[in-house]
Amino acid sequence: MIEMLKRQWFVVLVALIFIGFAVFCIYDSNKDRVSGKTNDGKDVVAAMKDDTYIYADDLDKILYNNYGSNLVSTKFQIAVVSQAVKENDELKTQASNYKANFITQAESNMSMYGYTDLKEYINAQLNPLGYDYDTLDEYAMLAVKMNKLTSDYVKAHLDTLFTDYYNAKQPRTVSHILIKMADSQNPTEEEKEKIEKVEKELAAGKDFAEVAKKYSDDTGSKENGGYLGLMDKDTQYVESFKNAAFKLKSGEVSEWVKEDNSSYKGWHMIKVHETDKDKLLKDKDLEDTIVNAILNSDTSNAYGNAIWEESKKLDIKYNDKDLEAQIKASLGLK
Repeated sequence: MIEMLKRQWFVVLVALIFIGFAVFCIYDSNKDRVSGKTNDGKDVVAAMKDDTYIYADDLDKILYNNYGSNLVSTKFQIAVVSQAVKENDELKTQASNYKANFITQAESNMSMYGYTDLKEYINAQLNPLGYDYDTLDEYAMLAVKMNKLTSDYVKAHLDTLFTDYYNAKQPRTVSHILIKMADSQNPTEEEKEKIEKVEKELAAGKDFAEVAKKYSDDTGSKENGGYLGLMDKDTQYVESFKNAAFKLKSGEVSEWVKEDNSSYKGWHMIKVHETDKDKLLKDKDLEDTIVNAILNSDTSNAYGNAIWEESKKLDIKYNDKDLEAQIKASLGLK
């Protein structure tokens, strides 16, 4: 434990400042009722009207039990990430973009949480992590460093992590053709004509992507031949689409899938390109998508494992096994 304190002195310092500040606030608000610095040899930080005392030792225990271990764990994670990943021009650019997106998102969300002042809202979000509006640049750099650390961890263990992800989430690459309608149960004559043209051209052997470019009403994927990329069981598509897609094998095309919801109405035709695990993993165009999918899934604890793996390189010694266990637990590790 002593070695860890020496190596992570700034972590401990922040924790002590936090606890000290809390003690001072309680003392300052009650100083007029404090009868003396000690009572029965114990340091008093507050005294109640009924001569009940709050002692410094008791307060320290309460603060540590409720906040201290979490605070140390958070600072431990920040310290590991900060030391494990070195700044470079690419990360600085990413951090700048992250900050801009963070502010845009905060401006959009703050009214939902009752805030009218942007700085106040950002402070409320970042203060628990030891940051605020004025240190947003530092927080943005920390965020992109964390992303790099975890992404690098996934890439280094990709074969194992992808196997777990694949077995649980059944990923596949898909494309679709969407014909939008006013009423998916009663297509108009014009809509029926469009559907017939799609069916006729596909039956004649035309490429699915070319037909999608020509007829699909999905502007987001149309120019890319209807290609939607990788999807899995957690992908936020409508249930009718997901149910149909998961029934298909590599190279198969679905019948028309009718959809009628508040966002849109219409018919989908879905093509599944690839479901094979090895082929998906070897597709270099999918590498970043697969890494992000693994990071966002519940099949791996990439963040916790990445932090713990890097912390071992710092040769931190834990004489206090309880603290080590608490830190590991906070990372989702046993």
